[in-house]
Amino acid sequence: MHRKKTKLIWRIFPSFLVIILLSLTVEAWYSTSYFKSFFLETTQRELMVRASLMQDRFARALYVDGLSPQQIDALCKNLGEKIQTRITVIQHSGEVIGDSFARVETMENHKERPEILTALSGEKSLAVRYSPTLDKNMMYIALPIIDSRSDPAVIRTAVSISDIDAKVEAMRNSISLVLVLTTMAAALASLYVSRRITNPVEQMRKGAQEFSKGNLTNRLPSPDTEELSQLAQSMNLMAAELNKKIMDVRNRSRELEAVHTSMQEGVIAINGQEQIITINKAAAKIFDFSPETLKTKHVLEVARNYDLQVFIRKALATSEPVEDDIVIDRDERMVLNIHSTALYDANDKRMGTLIIFHDITRIRLLETMHKDFAANVSHELKTPLTTIKGFIETLLQMVADSPGAPSAQNTADQDTAAQYSRFLGIIEKNVNRMIRLINDLLALARLERLKGTDIQLEAHPLASLIQKAVGFCADRAQDRGITMEVHCPDTLAGMVDPMLMEQAVFNLVDNAVKYSDDGTCVTIHAELKDRDIEIQVKDTGPGIDAAHLPKVFNRFYRVDKGRSRDQGGTGLGLAIVKHIVQYHNGRIEVESRRGKGTCFTITIPGATVL
Repeated sequence: MHRKKTKLIWRIFPSFLVIILLSLTVEAWYSTSYFKSFFLETTQRELMVRASLMQDRFARALYVDGLSPQQIDALCKNLGEKIQTRITVIQHSGEVIGDSFARVETMENHKERPEILTALSGEKSLAVRYSPTLDKNMMYIALPIIDSRSDPAVIRTAVSISDIDAKVEAMRNSISLVLVLTTMAAALASLYVSRRITNPVEQMRKGAQEFSKGNLTNRLPSPDTEELSQLAQSMNLMAAELNKKIMDVRNRSRELEAVHTSMQEGVIAINGQEQIITINKAAAKIFDFSPETLKTKHVLEVARNYDLQVFIRKALATSEPVEDDIVIDRDERMVLNIHSTALYDANDKRMGTLIIFHDITRIRLLETMHKDFAANVSHELKTPLTTIKGFIETLLQMVADSPGAPSAQNTADQDTAAQYSRFLGIIEKNVNRMIRLINDLLALARLERLKGTDIQLEAHPLASLIQKAVGFCADRAQDRGITMEVHCPDTLAGMVDPMLMEQAVFNLVDNAVKYSDDGTCVTIHAELKDRDIEIQVKDTGPGIDAAHLPKVFNRFYRVDKGRSRDQGGTGLGLAIVKHIVQYHNGRIEVESRRGKGTCFTITIPGATVL
C-alpha cells in the first residue's frame, strides 16, 4: 500500500510552526518559573529582615520589659498591621502567646511545627506550607529568642505567597496571550517563507513534468536562490542535451528505417524466445504478410518451414554467424540464402538474433542452367572428340605402316610422311587436352549437381587409397626422375567416399609432379590430428606467390598460364579438389613461397583406427 504523498509546503510550514511554538512555549515557561523564583527569593529576604528586627524587639519585650502574654499579643497585632506581616510569638512549650492575625485562644500548640522545632534548637528556619488558620499558602521564617535566664522562645514572621501565585498567574496569562499572538504572526511569517521556498520548487516541478511529456524545448525560470538557480540551469542544460540526443536518435532511426525499408534483402530480428522484434517489408513479402501484423509474433507462426526452424534454433544457440540455403515452396519455388548475426544490448548481453534473407532463386536458376549447359556441351563434345582421336590414331598407324615409309625411294616422300606424322601428333595432343578438359568439366558438373547428397561415406583405409592415387602418377614421375614418398599408417582410416577422395589426392599429386623439377621429391603425409585426418601433399617446385594463393582454387585460374598449357593443365583440378573436400565437411589449405615449393593440406573429420 503506497503512502499518500504531501506537498513540500505542508512539510516545511508545520515544521517552522512547531519549532517557533516550542521555542515560545519554553521561553514562556522559563520566564514564569524565573519570575516566581525571583519573587519567592525576594519575599524570603524581606521576611528574614523583618524577622531579625522583630527578634530583638520581642527579646526586649519578654526578658527586659517583662510584658504579659496579653501585651505581647497586642504588640504583635500592632506591629503586624504596620508592616503587613503576620507575627507570631511561641513560648518554649509551644503555646502561642501572640499573633498579629489570629486569636491566640483558638490556636493550637505549635511545638510540633517544623519551623518551630528548628528554631527551638537555636537555628533559624524557613518553611512554606498551607496555613489552616488563614486558609492560605504561607512562607514562614522562625528565629529563636534566646535568654540565659529562661528557656528560648520563638518569633515567627509569615507572609502569604498566594499573592505571589496570583501575580505569577496574571503574568502567565499575559505571556500566554502574547504567545498566541506571536504564534499567529509566526505562522503567517512561516507560511510566507515556506511559499517563498516552495514556489520555485513547484515551478521546477511543473517544468520537469513538461520535460517528461517530451517538451524538451521548455526552459525553467532561474530562481533567486543560488542552489535552486544552479539546479534550474543544470536541468535546462540536461533538457537541451537530451533533446539533441533524441533528435539525433530520431534522425538515425529514420535513416535506419529508410535503409531498412528500401533493402531488397529481407531482415528479421528475433529475441531469445523466437518472437519477432522487427521485420522489414522485403521479409514480410517473402512470407506474404504485412509488417505491421508481425511484430511480437512468434517467428514460427509466420515462417512455417522446417529448414528455417532448424536454422533459427541453430542461430540462437551460438554467437557465431550462421549461413545456409533454404527452399520455400509457394506458387513459385523460392531459394533463399539466409545469414544470422547475434544481437547484443548496451550491456553486451545477448538479446536475440538478426537474420538476413537473400533471394537467390534467379542466381541458382542461372547456376543450374550454366552447369547443365556446361555438362551437356561437354558431353556432346566428348563423342566427336573421341571419334577424332580414334581417326587420328588410325591415320598415325597408317602412316607408320605405309609400304613406302621405311624404304622410301626418294627424300621428298620421306619428308612428306614425317610432316604428316608431326601434324597428326599435334592434332592428337590438342585433342587429348580437350578430352581432359571435358572430363574435368564433367567431373566438376557432376560434383556440383550432387551437392553432397549422394556421397556415400564409409570407413576406408587411407594408405591403400593414397597408394592407388600415387600409382596413377608413377610413370610420369619415373620418366622425370621424381621420387614419391608416402607416409601413412596402415591402421589409419576415415569416413570418406573412396572414389572422390582418391580423385582429390590424385589431382594434388598430379599437380605436384607436373610442376616439380626433374630429380626432385614429392611427399604425401597422412596422420591423425585432434580427431581429424590431415593429408599433406608437398613438393619442392617453383612455389606460388602470396598474391595468387587466395585464387588457386578458382576455376580456370593459372598461376603461370604458359607453363600450365605446356603441361596440359586444364585449370579445374584444384576446384574439383575443393568441392570434394567441402562435401566431406572438411577444408583445404595451401602454403607456398616462391622458390620454396608448395604444400596442400586436406583436413577432414571422422577419423577411425582399424
